[in-house]
Amino acid sequence: MAYKSLYGRKPLERASKISHANVINNPQVQEFINQCVIPKPAEKSVISKLAQEVPAPTEPKVRAVVAVDGSYREVPVRDEFPSAAVTFFAFGPLLFRLEELRKLDKQPFIAPEDLARLKNIQRFSLVLPTRNVSRGGKSLTDSVRSTLHEFFITAHGGDKPLIDALRWVLFRGWTDKGEKSWEIPSCPNVGCNRSPVMLAPDAPDTQACTSCGGPIYMIDALRLHERIDDEQGAGGITSYVMTTLEQIVLAHVIKAVWELKSAFLREILFIKDGPLAFFGQTSPLRKPMRELAMFLGAQTDPSGGSSPVALLNAVGLEKSGPFVEHAIQIGDKLDPGTVLLLPNDYIYKYIVPGDSKGSDPYGFNTYWGSKLIYKASDGNVYVATVPTHKFTPEPSYDDFLNLSDILAVLGELRCSMYDNALIALANRLVSLSDFPSKRILEVFARENIQRQSLEDLIG
Repeated sequence: MAYKSLYGRKPLERASKISHANVINNPQVQEFINQCVIPKPAEKSVISKLAQEVPAPTEPKVRAVVAVDGSYREVPVRDEFPSAAVTFFAFGPLLFRLEELRKLDKQPFIAPEDLARLKNIQRFSLVLPTRNVSRGGKSLTDSVRSTLHEFFITAHGGDKPLIDALRWVLFRGWTDKGEKSWEIPSCPNVGCNRSPVMLAPDAPDTQACTSCGGPIYMIDALRLHERIDDEQGAGGITSYVMTTLEQIVLAHVIKAVWELKSAFLREILFIKDGPLAFFGQTSPLRKPMRELAMFLGAQTDPSGGSSPVALLNAVGLEKSGPFVEHAIQIGDKLDPGTVLLLPNDYIYKYIVPGDSKGSDPYGFNTYWGSKLIYKASDGNVYVATVPTHKFTPEPSYDDFLNLSDILAVLGELRCSMYDNALIALANRLVSLSDFPSKRILEVFARENIQRQSLEDLIG
C-alpha cells in the first residue's frame, strides 16, 4: 500500500507500472483464472419452460398496503486524525388504502392534498457511533450495544417498544409450540469466557452475566457486536442493522394486527424494501420468521370455511443486485403477466455461482421466503421474495402464500418516475439524501458532540 501525504506538502508514492506482470505470469494465478466460471445467460427455451401465467385472484382480499423502508448515512464528526463518525438511520412503515390509490389513478391531475391522504407513516430515527466515538466512556462495541438496547426498549410515538416485537420473534410468541429459548454463542462482554448464553422468554431486557457481571441485553441476540472492531469501527454492521430494523418493524406491525384481529392480516399487503432475509450474524432470525410465515399460512378460515387459509400477504422487493441484473437481462424473454419461479438449480446456473447439488439450497440459511421474477401487464419487471408454506429448493406456484393477490397488487402500485418501480412514497419519506440531509446531519452531529466534549472539559 502506497504512502500518501497527510498534510499536502509531500508527493504521493507512485505505484509500479510493471508489477502487474508478476501477477499475470504467476502459475497459481493462471491456474485459478482458468478454473473460474461465471453464470451464463438463460436461454429463451429455459425461461419459457419455467415461466407461467399469473392467474387472477378468485376473490381479491387486499385492501391496504404497509410498506417498510429505511435509509442510513454515515457522517464524519471529526476530520483531523484520528477521524470519527456516527451513522444516522431513518426508517418506518407507511400505510395507505388501495381504494384511495385507485381514486387517484382515475384523476387526470393529482393535487398535493390528494397525495397527502396516502401518507400515514410512523418514523423511527436512530444514531449509532461507528468510528472513534464513545458514549459515556464506553468502548465502541459497548456504546453500540447500549444505544441499540435503549432504542429497542423505548416506546416511540406512544406505541409499544420494538423490544416486544423482537421477543415475539425470538421466542415464537404467536404459539405455545416451538423453541422457547435463544442461544448467544458467548458472552458479549470483552474478556468473559462464558459460553453459551441462553435467553429465556421471561428474561429481563438487561441481565447481569453470571460469570463476569457485565450487562447482557436482549438485543445481543442479534449478535451485531460480533462484527464490531473497536479500532477499525462499526461500519461493517450498518447494513445489517438497517435490514434487521426494517424486518423487526414489519414483525411489530404484524404482531399488532394479529393481536387486534387476526382476520385483518388477510386484507393487508406488507412490502419490504429488499429481500425477506437476514444476513451475517443476524441470519438465525430467519428461522423464527419462517416459522411465523408458516403459522400464518395455515390458519382457520375467518369466514367459517373448513379449509385452512393463509392470512399473511408479504413481499420483499429488490432494486439492485445479481437477481435484478438477471431480471433486466431476461425481461424481454418474459411475456407480460407471467412469473418466473426460481428453483435452486436455475439460481446457481444462471444468477449466482454455486453448487446446486449441495446440502444447503440457496437461501436456506438466510431467507424466510423464496425468490421469483414477475413481469407485470404494463411491462415492468420485479424481483420479489414471497413467503412459502414451507422451505423448498424448487417452489411451485401453490407453495407461495397468496401469490396471485400479491402480484395483482404489485401491478397496481406502478410508478412511472423510475424503471420497474412501485409507488415511491415510503422511500421519499424516510430516505436520507447525500445532499442536503447528510450535510445537515453532519453539522448537527459535529456541533453537539463538540459541545458535549467542551462541557465535559469544564465539568
